[in-house]
Amino acid sequence: MKIVCIGGGHGLSQVLDALKNMPCELTAIVTTTDNGGSTGRLRQDPSQIAFGDIRRCAETLGNPENMLTILSEQRFEQNNDLKGHSFGNILLSALSQVTHNTSDAIKVFCAMLGVKHTILPMANGPVDLVATSESGERVFGECHVDALSTFPKHLSLSKAVVANQQAVEAILHADLILLGPGSLLTSVMPPLLLSDIRDALCRTSGCRIFIENLVPEHSAVDSIPANEQVTKAVEILGYKFFDVCLTPDAFEAMDLRAIEKEQHSSTHNKSQLKHIIEQLLPYQDDTQPNYSIKVH
Repeated sequence: MKIVCIGGGHGLSQVLDALKNMPCELTAIVTTTDNGGSTGRLRQDPSQIAFGDIRRCAETLGNPENMLTILSEQRFEQNNDLKGHSFGNILLSALSQVTHNTSDAIKVFCAMLGVKHTILPMANGPVDLVATSESGERVFGECHVDALSTFPKHLSLSKAVVANQQAVEAILHADLILLGPGSLLTSVMPPLLLSDIRDALCRTSGCRIFIENLVPEHSAVDSIPANEQVTKAVEILGYKFFDVCLTPDAFEAMDLRAIEKEQHSSTHNKSQLKHIIEQLLPYQDDTQPNYSIKVH
């Protein structure tokens, strides 16, 4: 079974962690508009895409016993120009200079970490997120979009970029497409703003499932009621990007009492995610996924 996961941040890596040992072919399409932290500093080079979430996905899917997987997660602590940088981000940046191609750099990086699935950037070229507030204020960059006090009236990319064509093909040929969880404006929506990804999501025969967050984001998204957030996103995008929403109520409706609770209740429980996603996969003699779970 071919599964495509779209998003960024910790949410995407959680989904990948839940799926990585299942009998399926995984493709992660990663948001690359981040401009904060180590990634933001490296993006002072105008040719640099945001590698941070790509690195996190590769670490999740990589061989945990591989020394490079371990090193990739390490951040420099010395009080010099490297302080705060992730080794994986530095390595990806160096690989992009050597290969002169973002996708090739990611492919080499994944091979070094022992990743057996596919990780793709939403686009091969650098681009930023731009939002316009209800008052008409225009803010540039993911960090400033996250800092808005109200849900924006408009969301776009800073320039026209071409979607990664391998990502487009993966969506078109997917059996199941999982979007989220994660920050709605800054992790989930940026790839959906690309026209080729929009067209692929509208044309695909795969079931598109949006996984909502379990708790408030503490961002501009929370300025409107939870039951209006997805509707507002669809209004901004101009198309419905999902067939089914997995809401917090859907998780509560499942019999998950036997599943061990994870320490941090603010994020999705990996075991719960795995339990629910397993029910969406075909089993043995079944030819179609089971979509009978309670969703809203």
